[in-house]
Amino acid sequence: MKLRHILLIIAVIIAAHGAVLYFCLRQPAAPSVQTPAKLEKTALPSVAADSSALSASGRNQENAAVSTDTASVPQKTAETIQRFPAFNYRYAWQGNIPELPGSAGAKAGILVDANTGNVLWDKQARNPYQIASMTKIMTALLAYEDVLAGRDGITLSTQIPVTRAAQKIGGSQVWLDVRETFTLEELLKAVSIKSANDAAYLVAEFLGGGDVAGFVDRMNRRARELGMNHTRFFNPHGLPGSSSREDNVSSPADMALLAERSLSHAKLLEWASTVSADFREPGQRGHLKIVNHNNLLPGRKYPATGVDGLKTGFINRSGYCVTTTCLRGGKRMIAVVVGFDMAKNRDLFVRKLLDWGYSRASDPAAANQRSHQRAAELRAKAAQPKKQVQKKAPVRKKNTGTAKKKSR
Repeated sequence: MKLRHILLIIAVIIAAHGAVLYFCLRQPAAPSVQTPAKLEKTALPSVAADSSALSASGRNQENAAVSTDTASVPQKTAETIQRFPAFNYRYAWQGNIPELPGSAGAKAGILVDANTGNVLWDKQARNPYQIASMTKIMTALLAYEDVLAGRDGITLSTQIPVTRAAQKIGGSQVWLDVRETFTLEELLKAVSIKSANDAAYLVAEFLGGGDVAGFVDRMNRRARELGMNHTRFFNPHGLPGSSSREDNVSSPADMALLAERSLSHAKLLEWASTVSADFREPGQRGHLKIVNHNNLLPGRKYPATGVDGLKTGFINRSGYCVTTTCLRGGKRMIAVVVGFDMAKNRDLFVRKLLDWGYSRASDPAAANQRSHQRAAELRAKAAQPKKQVQKKAPVRKKNTGTAKKKSR
């Protein structure tokens, strides 16, 4: 009996030790801790410095930073963002241009050699002015970046119903009707070609999830990201506010930066360079042949060689403005002017400005020397006393005494 108890105790002890050994072997290995050396070798995801903060969950929220560059754009719509050199004002001719008297008509302006970053002309280029419909460059850019980023599944084919608010927008328009629906691409073409305020408002309203102010906030954030530090948007179309304090403003230099970013997208440039197009199908009620307001494009009133964009603008407080893009022989120029009294004077000056810029782009320093010499000659000529021209006394006719009869 004692032997049986002893054997039973021994069996229990052996079983206990076996169970302990079993569970020890079953425990998972401790997770390895990454050493600082390993952490340093870990590749971090790259983030574009000027990427746009776009919403991942709704059109009126921005809670996820999504780059609009190729890293985060769906592969089927990816585009390479063209990088331009930073602006260099070292060779900029300041103020009015002696060879171009029309420069006096501009309140402000800039001419940039986009290939080198050299600013060739600077007249108050970093001061803010009303920009009117040049606003729409940002509206179209932001909308197209949403498409590239696949934001909320939006494509250029997305159908957008016209709202009553959009229908009521005045000024340049395509006469949207609440009974109609258009694709995003149709609306953006109307914005870029016709400068349609109603289309710009509808795009902003739709992409803002019904909140136009939310879309305008995104416009302002995008401007900051692009380095447009003298820009403030109050609406997506550029119509005047209730006072000058509520007008959209930007500087010529800021608008040149915006033009550079737009040039990275072939579709935006395609629309901006289109001279005319159909809005609504021919034969359809409300069909319009929309014509580009940019008279420097081929086939327009004052065509300039190589001009392919970008946007004009006018309200009473801004005067006549234009942001112009031009490509000649592989060299890209961007010209921005504001404040002209007439569209014709603006267009003729910009045409001459581009010729002037291309003629001096290869050696701007030497060109500036010539301009200084020309300015000195003009000042000397103006300082010379004007010759006094003596007027001859009127010759009195002798009275012959015979009066002519009046014919009846």
